[in-house]
Amino acid sequence: MKMIKAIVRPEKCDEVLNHLCEAGFRAATRFGILGRGKQRGLKVDNVYYDEIPKEMLMLVVEDADVEKVTEIIVKTSKTNDEGAFGDGKIFILPVETAITVSSGKSEL
Repeated sequence: MKMIKAIVRPEKCDEVLNHLCEAGFRAATRFGILGRGKQRGLKVDNVYYDEIPKEMLMLVVEDADVEKVTEIIVKTSKTNDEGAFGDGKIFILPVETAITVSSGKSEL
């Protein structure tokens, strides 16, 4: 199993979740975050924004589904065909075990 943590633009989050759901990946955790990427924030006129609002999505999927999920996130999160600074980042981490609290079973 793998945990996929995806940081996306807030205006793209609902669209990403809808595409994931349509592809059968319904379980996800979503929360708002503040941060910056390599571009170190954003400057508009004389105002510098060091932390920019983003959304983080977390999903745990079987190893075989990682490529499909990341393709959906990348395709849906881009602001245009080429992409742009601030479109997001995806992190993939190993998951040793997942336990469903209500049943106590080790399962996704």
